[in-house]
Amino acid sequence: MNPGPFQPPPRKRQGRINHVQQRINQRQQQARPSQRSNPQPPPPYYQPPRYPVPPPPMQPGQFGSPPYQPPPLLPHQRLGAWFGRQSRNVKITIGCGTLIAILVLCSCFASAGAFPSLSNGANQVTVTPTDTPTVQSAVNFSSTATTTLAPTLVPTATPTPKPTPTPKPTPKPTPKPSCNAVNGNPWCFNFVPGNLITNPPSNFCAYFNCIASFWEPDDPDGGHVVECSDGTYSQSGGERGACSRHGGVLRALYSH
Repeated sequence: MNPGPFQPPPRKRQGRINHVQQRINQRQQQARPSQRSNPQPPPPYYQPPRYPVPPPPMQPGQFGSPPYQPPPLLPHQRLGAWFGRQSRNVKITIGCGTLIAILVLCSCFASAGAFPSLSNGANQVTVTPTDTPTVQSAVNFSSTATTTLAPTLVPTATPTPKPTPTPKPTPKPTPKPSCNAVNGNPWCFNFVPGNLITNPPSNFCAYFNCIASFWEPDDPDGGHVVECSDGTYSQSGGERGACSRHGGVLRALYSH
């Protein structure tokens, strides 16, 4: 049979509790020695407000001079300090870049100064000198003439006038003489006496009613164009047997 955990007798346990309680009381008393020696009386019902005592007035030089504070650096001084903190390679690079920028600006200014001189020479205006009027003095009433320097005249190129082209007269067509052409032929052939037609044009029969044998292989053989009695035309005028099958020769056809 297990009797359980060991338990001390009741007297010894009570003694230990009392010993621990005494030690706790001692520590509390050591932590509050002032309250035990000088106990404060309980506060009354009303306490007036307590104002802090004002500090004594400040005397000159009481706290000494303030510490020295250097003035702020100017922009160029900041740039110099920054440049001084850089490495040697960075300083060389910045110096080369600055030199190149200065050379570029100088070349730009030089080129800009060259162009106005050219433009002034091209657009130079000629000035005509004028005589300065004579001013009469108020003291001796003597007239004095002020001499003026005549500016140097630059010869200007006079434009050469271009010749104006003369308009050519439009040729008028020569009016064709009006004639009474038979059957409206373009050669003005009619029956008014003129020149006999011994060699008619190739398209003669397009305007006149020619006989079948108008164009003979032996033409021209001295005959001329005539009108037969039946209204046809033959080229055998002045020959034997002209218009023999068409009622004979009626009249000759002439050119002018």
